Amino acid sequence: MKIAIGSLLLVLLVGSHAVAADGADRPNIIFILGDDMGYGSVAANNPKCTIPTPHLDRLVAEGMNFTDAHSDTSVCTPTRYGLMTGRYSWRSGLKSGVTWAFFPSLIEPEVVTVAEVLRDAGYETGMVGKWHLGIDFTNKEGQTIAEELRLDQHLFVNCGDFSAVNLKYDWKKLDFTQPIKGGPVDHGFNYYFGDDIPNMPPYVFYRNNRIVEQPTVPKPKEMFGIAGPMVPGWTLEAVMPALAKDARRYIAQQAEGDRPFFLYFSLNSPHTPIAPSNEFLGKSGLNPYADWIMQTDAAVGAVLQSLDELGIADNTLVIFSTDNGSTGKELNELKKKGCDLLHQFRGQKRSIYEGGHRVPYIVRWPGRTPKGSSCDATICLNDFMATAAAIAGVGLAENAGPDSNNILPLYLGQARAEEPAVIHHDFDGSYAIREGDWKLVFALNRKTKTFTRELYNLKADVKETTNVLDKHPEIVARLAQQFETQVRQGRSTPGPRQANLEDPDWMLPF
Repeated sequence: MKIAIGSLLLVLLVGSHAVAADGADRPNIIFILGDDMGYGSVAANNPKCTIPTPHLDRLVAEGMNFTDAHSDTSVCTPTRYGLMTGRYSWRSGLKSGVTWAFFPSLIEPEVVTVAEVLRDAGYETGMVGKWHLGIDFTNKEGQTIAEELRLDQHLFVNCGDFSAVNLKYDWKKLDFTQPIKGGPVDHGFNYYFGDDIPNMPPYVFYRNNRIVEQPTVPKPKEMFGIAGPMVPGWTLEAVMPALAKDARRYIAQQAEGDRPFFLYFSLNSPHTPIAPSNEFLGKSGLNPYADWIMQTDAAVGAVLQSLDELGIADNTLVIFSTDNGSTGKELNELKKKGCDLLHQFRGQKRSIYEGGHRVPYIVRWPGRTPKGSSCDATICLNDFMATAAAIAGVGLAENAGPDSNNILPLYLGQARAEEPAVIHHDFDGSYAIREGDWKLVFALNRKTKTFTRELYNLKADVKETTNVLDKHPEIVARLAQQFETQVRQGRSTPGPRQANLEDPDWMLPF
């Protein structure tokens, strides 16, 4: 399972700068991604969070807690795209919204993923959990849905437009016995087990590129979720335990091997459907949503327990983060009970403001990452791709990870030579660019198709209450120009210009 480098010097590139990490084995890498769980949902991050999260708190105590980390955007599909590709999601065909049921594969065949980078570097690559990046199902005539409907994946400008088609799609035309295409195993993962999207059809588990059991009945109306095909006897409460069990099984299997492994453990919680299993129902004493967060935390604990029991914790890098901020009416119920998960920032899921995309990001790498430390550098989940490549000791092709910065020096407790800007995006298509203390927002009004600019100094005003646009025209001009340059260059990192999707309906604030 371990590949020793011995006395060789591993050079890890940070843009044009180099940081040396000598004498280290390449670690196993486990990236755990929570779903709809904002920064304040981790008890260690929020004194007003009364939901116990002992396993996440353990990670904080044993590793590095990033206090200014951001998802690619403030909803799930685009964040997963950015995490997997190191490319801002709005450079793809997805300009707003998320993918829905029966949506074709969003990751373009030519776009490199972090799983492909690590697989080619000698890692075993596995994924367990929620994919939510589109899957190409095949109809009984042998066509994918996209082929049947003559859809071009590069022209999915607004997923809401396509949802009018795909949610009405007659699923009885599909042949679920055929291998799926465009899923995890077609994008670099040697292994996959998961449910894709827990609140959308088909309600099934996948293993590798096959559906485990055929969905032969329609979802009952009383069960949460969008109508569609379901495996007989399917229950939402059984999903999380199945994912946690398989993640542990995969870790144990890889511990017997002779190569390092990468596990992407993508949870379906605490996103709706709020479906804690009997073991956790009522455990928080607050409400089922709090119980659901506790079960999310327990899934993290199951991974940590496996690493301890197998004796591989010291050579395993564990990262926990989430895809966007928290949301839901249940948050108001919690607030009335003294548990305020949203008080630290403005906004929540779907928002361009901090509450939409500032997320927990915790790194534990024993002996490498300073124990009990914190980092206030601004980072993005897209940075994982370049960082993973550096850890594996490989470079990225010039067209790979165009919006991914190597943050390995931060993991090691070192300073970066540069603090690059980060671009934010929201559900409706608004943008923002963040550099240092300054955040310039381009808020989109979809009715008028116009953008309004707002400027905030997050050091002085982290809740974004005071727009200081008129007081700092020079900062506005500089950030606006930087944003436009990064869009037109097709990348935000050094390198040759990359192609953006050019579409006349793509609304931009310039």
